[in-house]
Amino acid sequence: MTKQPNILFILTDQQRKDTLTAYGDLICETPVLDQLGEESVVFDNAYASCPICAPARATIQTGLYPMHHGMLTNSYNYGNMIQELPNSSELLSHRLKASGYQLGYTGKWHLGSGVANFKADSYLQKYLGEMNFPEITFDYSATPEEIGYQGDYFPGHGFGGHHYPEFKDYLKERGLTHQIEGIITGNYGGHQAGEVTSGIESTIEHFLVERTKELLSGFSEKEPWYFQLNFWGPHEPYFAPTEFLDRYRQRDIPQWQNYQGDSDNKPRIHDLKRANDPTWSVMEPYIQHYFANTSHIDYQIGRLLTYLKEQGIYDNTIIIFSSDHGESLGIHNGLCDKAIFMYEETCSIPLLIKGVDQHQSHHVKELVSSCDLYATILEYSGWDRGTVQRDGLSLVPLVANEPCFWRETVVTECSGIGSVMFSQRMIRKGDIKYVFNCGDIDELYDLAQDPYEKINLIDHDEFQGLLTEMKEALESWMLAHDDNLIFDFRYLRMRES
Repeated sequence: MTKQPNILFILTDQQRKDTLTAYGDLICETPVLDQLGEESVVFDNAYASCPICAPARATIQTGLYPMHHGMLTNSYNYGNMIQELPNSSELLSHRLKASGYQLGYTGKWHLGSGVANFKADSYLQKYLGEMNFPEITFDYSATPEEIGYQGDYFPGHGFGGHHYPEFKDYLKERGLTHQIEGIITGNYGGHQAGEVTSGIESTIEHFLVERTKELLSGFSEKEPWYFQLNFWGPHEPYFAPTEFLDRYRQRDIPQWQNYQGDSDNKPRIHDLKRANDPTWSVMEPYIQHYFANTSHIDYQIGRLLTYLKEQGIYDNTIIIFSSDHGESLGIHNGLCDKAIFMYEETCSIPLLIKGVDQHQSHHVKELVSSCDLYATILEYSGWDRGTVQRDGLSLVPLVANEPCFWRETVVTECSGIGSVMFSQRMIRKGDIKYVFNCGDIDELYDLAQDPYEKINLIDHDEFQGLLTEMKEALESWMLAHDDNLIFDFRYLRMRES
């Protein structure tokens, strides 16, 4: 057996895939990731298991859809079954450790807030304190260390990560301050954007790369390692350093192709996520900050890849880059954030995999899911493919460009966000996309003819045969994956067919 490769998984938060040249032509500058794409397998049609942070991240650690691992929405939100990631023997970390891997983790966790943090949070105590969650009752906190990783535990969502003591200690040790000026907010909920005026070294992103290098330097050269680096950005708050914001502040951002022009038959639930003022000139400054934040993260990833090359371990390291889900940024007349709607900008994700000694690129058109990452990582670590494929499939044969049987459909699920519980299933087959919106109008799109999803074909007479086919495909998927929503779907939709 050849020497086991190191595996570096870089995960951003809420990054649209069309910020990368491999996927789109936005003015967002990502030269490092563009170059990595030239050396990687690029998955053109990768989808998140769920367009919400905690469920998508739990999928990576378990290989399961949210309906099976129990984190249906963000921790300690209404409608969530599991608040702290259960410490199962089948977690990615435990299986990697069994393969002889050293394990490292830093950055956003969001798979638990911890008992102490729950008890200290006045908001959670006020509204949820009497609910007696089992995790709280039994004093169980999900931390990276608890499940086998070496590194950092940043409990909860983090909201950019700026308030954690580890980051504050980093600043103090280096005589740095972290200064944010020119904050804009208020157009949608609590979304914020601002300028970091204290320099790149004072940013949370710079800290995370320095922390990653520190942890990697402590690993033994005799055993392989798996390291997961998790940026909080470009998820809001869109705080970007002056050096990168200067690249965008004087540039006009072209309106999205789907900023206007929607058909009238769109789900009304989408209004929940619409900006207070969807005027493009009002949205544009937020997008400029988002692009600047994305470019800054790209720069920081470049620093880490340079470190791997300097250490002579770049070629023997499998590098996976992805995001937990996408971002809307004003699409379809001012939609913000994610969840509640299943558009490509929020459900499809960037996915690059650079193999060992790989310096050429090819694109994969097959439909893949973030559920597939678990089995992929474990097969690379030495596990037998058949023993680690849970809800997902290993991507190894697609990376190797080997002939293989592959799925015809891919599904993204959602159960709501915040205090809104709303069941959805999106299924794609070929270029056709169907969204089951329980309690609202469904959606049907032909991505070949309408890639920006402006026209909902759900009530067009000439597409009723295709609609029936997509409903049957979703029913088959639900049956094969033990999706409990199948009973409601059959009652509400299949009786109509």
